[in-house]
Amino acid sequence: MIQFRNTTYSMNRIARHLRNVARRKGSLLLILFMINTVLITGTTGKEDGKLGEEDEDFGWNDEEPPPDDNIHDGGIPLVRKEEFANNQLYAEAYQSYIQALAYPARLVVRPDSSTVVDESKISFFCRADGNPLPSVIWRVNGKSISDHNRISIKSLSTGLSTLRFERVSVDDNATVVSCSADNGVANPVVAEASLTVIPRDKVPTGFPQIELHPSLKSVEQGKTAYVSCRVRGDPRAKVLWLRDLIPLDIRQDGRYSVSTIGNPGALMIQHAREEDQGKYECIARNSLGVAHSKAANLYVKG
Repeated sequence: MIQFRNTTYSMNRIARHLRNVARRKGSLLLILFMINTVLITGTTGKEDGKLGEEDEDFGWNDEEPPPDDNIHDGGIPLVRKEEFANNQLYAEAYQSYIQALAYPARLVVRPDSSTVVDESKISFFCRADGNPLPSVIWRVNGKSISDHNRISIKSLSTGLSTLRFERVSVDDNATVVSCSADNGVANPVVAEASLTVIPRDKVPTGFPQIELHPSLKSVEQGKTAYVSCRVRGDPRAKVLWLRDLIPLDIRQDGRYSVSTIGNPGALMIQHAREEDQGKYECIARNSLGVAHSKAANLYVKG
């Protein structure tokens, strides 16, 4: 519900009425309904910080409200072009609509603090959302990325971005990695993570290990591809797969699944497509730390 001065109207009613006015008045209010939406449920979202979880639905509800005999041509004053700028009801409704279309940036996935072994590689992930879609900016210890030989960044147009240290050393211990999301609507949103590096001779019992790394594979299009990876750890290690440095969200595509028994960590891709081709890595993680596998290419033959 949105209150304008002393009168409260549902956004659905206002939207329906404005749409009817637009049909009669031509271009006067048509801009308000280039997208057929009538209910604004929010302009910001939570930061869950968890990779692969479903995003909170803070978008548009296209459900048409039931007829209301109390709202008619005389219920809300018709606004002519010369009156639009001076009509508080419509001015505020218009502003609410614009603000909902252009909502501030938020971080749906934030980088997690990680513990790795000396000379290992490590990846940090960040995904941003907003309208316009924000850009993701990475910093290391508060500074822009300058070490291009050891640090790489891969970003997608969807707002998902990965920062990769190809090789860490004990000198990287306590490094602070941050990502920020900015789309110009409000202040940038910033999240930080810290990196802990432990010497190889001090690896604790139960630290994640990759027992079987991915290997080069070739599969015919439409067939099932199996990409090997076997992990071990205590507590039991969870597995995340990367393709070309970008995390695979297993839940978003039913063709993908990860084995939990027999060969825990292995990736199965049903009905392989050309878009599945790429360089695959698996990551094992538990409460003690993170371990990356070697990378291997999967080729899909037409």
